[in-house]
Amino acid sequence: MGDHTHRAGEWMLSYRYMSMSMEDNYSGSAKVTPAQVHANFMISPVSMEMDMQMLGVMYAPSDQLTLMAMLNTVDISMDHLVRNGVTFSTQSRGITDAMIGGLWNLYQSATDHVHLNLGVSLPTGDIEVRDATPMGANTLLPYAMRLGSGTFDLKPGITWTHFQDRWSVGAQALATIRLDENDRNYTLGDRFDITTWIAHPIGENVSISARVSYAHWGDIDGADSGLNPMMVPTARTDLRGGSEVSGFIGLNYFRTTGPLTGNRIALEYGKVLDRDLDGPQLGTSDTVTLAWQYAF
Repeated sequence: MGDHTHRAGEWMLSYRYMSMSMEDNYSGSAKVTPAQVHANFMISPVSMEMDMQMLGVMYAPSDQLTLMAMLNTVDISMDHLVRNGVTFSTQSRGITDAMIGGLWNLYQSATDHVHLNLGVSLPTGDIEVRDATPMGANTLLPYAMRLGSGTFDLKPGITWTHFQDRWSVGAQALATIRLDENDRNYTLGDRFDITTWIAHPIGENVSISARVSYAHWGDIDGADSGLNPMMVPTARTDLRGGSEVSGFIGLNYFRTTGPLTGNRIALEYGKVLDRDLDGPQLGTSDTVTLAWQYAF
């Protein structure tokens, strides 16, 4: 995200669809069975699926600055197993936190490009989502099922890209810094993401890519008094932090001539390679992202 800037007067529209699967609970890097979770909690999460759609627009008023805005929607479903053997699922869907910001060029040459990522996340996602559970028909859902942070968040970062005739490499560091406590009396943990990639063309308009990422996020400060932390791990504020290392492979198609000039389609598959979670906590299994961009 935010891996390149634009020349003055250029626009870019983008659409991304991402599907993420989570399965198995972990404490540290070790798997934890539902029976082990039930030793301390009435309910154990079993798996989670998240489908996200992201709409973005970028515009460069100058060669120095590229403005951007993004609005996302998400559909989350989580399966649970109760200690007595009953199973149930919860679901939440809607708009997540919107983001506005810009990219500021620091350095640009024929082979290297460095820019700052400067963004602000807006609290447009619902943090009071409810669904039917064995505890009631309109139960307040825990933190993992909520659609936003409930706070204004800073999203600073820096991106470097190096280009050669037949390949390119890059690296990016991004942070999400929470600025305040939300209306439910808690603050999500800060998040830090680092990724590095390499891409190589395999045809006139097609390239392949490989990427490795590291993500770290903190536990929650404060607590929502509407949740029972003894019921399910997802309601525990001290079991929300962790880190993951993931590997990705991608395929990119970019049209440079003809009526479809400026269109790019990209597909990327990612798999978690290592994790260290404050658990029991569901671990990410894999992600698939399909993206379209049009620059003009």
